[in-house]
Amino acid sequence: MELREFILLTHLATGASPTVAHNVMVAIADGAPAVDQTLVDAAPARSRARLLRWLNEPMHRAQWQALCAHTQYMTIVDSDYPERLRMIEQPPLVLFYAGHPELLHMSSVGIVGARSGGEYSEQALAQLLPALSPNVAIISGLAKGADGIAHRAALTTGLPPVGVIATGIDRFYPAQNRHLQSAVAQHGLLLSEYPPGTSSMPYRFIARNRIIAGLSHVLLVTEARHKSGSLITATMAAENGRTVCVLPNRIDAPLGVGPNELIQQGATLVRQAADISTELRYFD
Repeated sequence: MELREFILLTHLATGASPTVAHNVMVAIADGAPAVDQTLVDAAPARSRARLLRWLNEPMHRAQWQALCAHTQYMTIVDSDYPERLRMIEQPPLVLFYAGHPELLHMSSVGIVGARSGGEYSEQALAQLLPALSPNVAIISGLAKGADGIAHRAALTTGLPPVGVIATGIDRFYPAQNRHLQSAVAQHGLLLSEYPPGTSSMPYRFIARNRIIAGLSHVLLVTEARHKSGSLITATMAAENGRTVCVLPNRIDAPLGVGPNELIQQGATLVRQAADISTELRYFD
């Protein structure tokens, strides 16, 4: 089988396990063939029996063959897979997508924030995004709050939106963002490491965040509580050498605690769009 088809098989059979993915790619780099046994040998001993059962199940093979033939996807060995994502600690082996994959090779600003965030994020993004270059993609996660605000602001401004979701690209979570997700796929790019049909699970959102952090040249945090997924994403971005930018907030605002803490830790304070554009120049 072709290498990219084998990588897709690995991705499906292991449930997107980063450990097995790493072992498989090391084996391939060392000259191992793209066959089932290479995949089995790369798995922990305790998982091999289950993996063999998966590989020998006709229904699973049929799903894999259907995805190979009828689904848009890119693998970590494909030329359209973004190099900056390939370099993170646990890059996804496969990305399923709908829309325009060429957007992955533009300068990009990731935007994350509180799901309960609202007026402040909306006002700030309405002011900042129109002043950015039209060649900047806006990346977010299509969740409630800041994510949805970011995508809507991008669409309104004419900046290409990139939505990274934690379900299959044929699922809508939250349901209220169904039309927004469709608009992102039509005018921008919709991405997921999970195959079509995959439902939402809490751990998948944290995994999704590493992709947002890895794809973003600059990550902007709008609003966040002291402990939040947005701060986790900011940490991931910083660990990958990305610039973390934040909106300053009132000292007594619950959703200002996270951004103000990031400023104390050295994140870039954003007062105007030029502050973001300046950081993007380092990645030109």
